[in-house]
Amino acid sequence: MVLAAHQPNYLPWLGFFHKMARCDVFVLLDGVQYARRSYTARCLVKRPDGAKHWLSVPVRKTGRYDQAISQVEVLNETRWQQAHRRTLESCYSRSPHFDAQQGLLDLAYAKRWTGLSEMNTALIIELAAALGIQPRIVKLSELAIDAHSTGLLVAICEKLGASTYRSGPSGGKYLEAGKFAQAGITLDVLHYRPQPHPQLWGDFVPGLSVVDMLFNCGTDAVRREIGEAR
Repeated sequence: MVLAAHQPNYLPWLGFFHKMARCDVFVLLDGVQYARRSYTARCLVKRPDGAKHWLSVPVRKTGRYDQAISQVEVLNETRWQQAHRRTLESCYSRSPHFDAQQGLLDLAYAKRWTGLSEMNTALIIELAAALGIQPRIVKLSELAIDAHSTGLLVAICEKLGASTYRSGPSGGKYLEAGKFAQAGITLDVLHYRPQPHPQLWGDFVPGLSVVDMLFNCGTDAVRREIGEAR
């Protein structure tokens, strides 16, 4: 059984779903420490001037330096949801498939969210279903595992009965392969290189949120890009 894991990011990029489509169990690492300025609370989109633009979800941080992602609260005193929706409309309303994604926009911005992880998880599940990705999804916070770094991932695999841990490309740099080997678990590093797709506003810009390709090219095109689920 193949297992992959990742923090529950906000409207993740295509590579997130490419990895998710290639596992039997996908673990959302909501129990790890929240990292400021990470993709957990922000994503990249493309502005009408062709530049990258961050969509950042405001969260409560003061005095909460060691909080887990599952504990992060959305700062709803600001009108961030209206601002994000207006930005996406400005960037993508002319895209061929923008209107078809109104359900996703309503899920993200019509409901008042309290927890960042709760919101991101709901959006990830919605996107995975639309893309035909159907692994078993598990939250780290539900597993009662006390470990860190490579040891955490090995413990997750052991608890869920995985024989292979499928990592993204950065895993080859920081994961201790020997710990997987000692536990009898195969470490498989997955590489994903996005192919250029049609975008508004000039030359192709890689590394954007999955919504960029959804709006510009449609669900079927995204399915082809990330490849068939295993």
